[in-house]
Amino acid sequence: MDFRLKQLQSFLTLAGLLNYSKASQALYVSQPTLTFQIQSLEEALGVKLFERNRHRVALTDAGVAFGDYAETILKTVVEAKARLASLQSGLRLRVSCGPVGQYVLLPSVLRSLAAHDAEFHLDLCDLNTEEQMARLPAGTIDALFMVGALPISGARFEPICAESVVAMVSRHSPLARRGTISVCDLRNKAIIASRLEENRFQHSYLRQLLCPFDIEPRILEASSSCAVQLAYAGAGKGILLATASMMKCSFPDVVAVPFAERLPQVQLGIMALESNNSAALKIFRQVAAECVTASHRLDPDGNSHVGSAVALRA
Repeated sequence: MDFRLKQLQSFLTLAGLLNYSKASQALYVSQPTLTFQIQSLEEALGVKLFERNRHRVALTDAGVAFGDYAETILKTVVEAKARLASLQSGLRLRVSCGPVGQYVLLPSVLRSLAAHDAEFHLDLCDLNTEEQMARLPAGTIDALFMVGALPISGARFEPICAESVVAMVSRHSPLARRGTISVCDLRNKAIIASRLEENRFQHSYLRQLLCPFDIEPRILEASSSCAVQLAYAGAGKGILLATASMMKCSFPDVVAVPFAERLPQVQLGIMALESNNSAALKIFRQVAAECVTASHRLDPDGNSHVGSAVALRA
């Protein structure tokens, strides 16, 4: 019997979605590549895992039975890789940050980690939300820092803080000269958001946020890069919704303005696989929480903190 880990990941993704087009998008491969992976796995196992016609894709009895084995194999491999990596390289962690992690907290986190252990190596990965959701369960990154809770199988979300929502507007906009703005000021204004293929949740979040005010957001899609979205806001192309921590940062031609209404707060924290019990992750959690607490100790806006947050990506 001969099969590869990529084939197992392809199988589990297709088994969950039961749609070749959606599964290939989630895996960032073409449909012919996905089909080849599944067919190769079926040949290696000597059984048919899926029934497929023009209208539907369904698991066979063998496919249902194989699902538990595939999950166990991948989980074991991820745990083994993490264990071997920690033995070989000491304290090493691969992390992808949300915008608050990048702009507000990262310098203090890096300083604190260096003070804790000069050999601690933090690998930083600049990923959009969809890439984060694919790479965390695949074991190619270890943690997500200052993101919202994401539906990632086998991962746990540890909330660190909650923050209010603010509007990032062009310095040249009349809204920038106000102490606060109303949500109703967003009516008929373009709201900057990530492309759907980079973040499938943000558009629905904006609709849910504005629905109580009878506002259907007019969304301007842009790259998920926070720097690009802030440039659009500074140029007056639209308004970017962010969290209160962004008010601590200075960006060219962009002003952060609070809302007069009390909007639902955004809860941010750390996500990692439940199976990841590495010493590096434990140290990172502790240091990150301490840096968030120190940052918000100076916060004058009266936010209720759980345990920070930025341009809303999840």
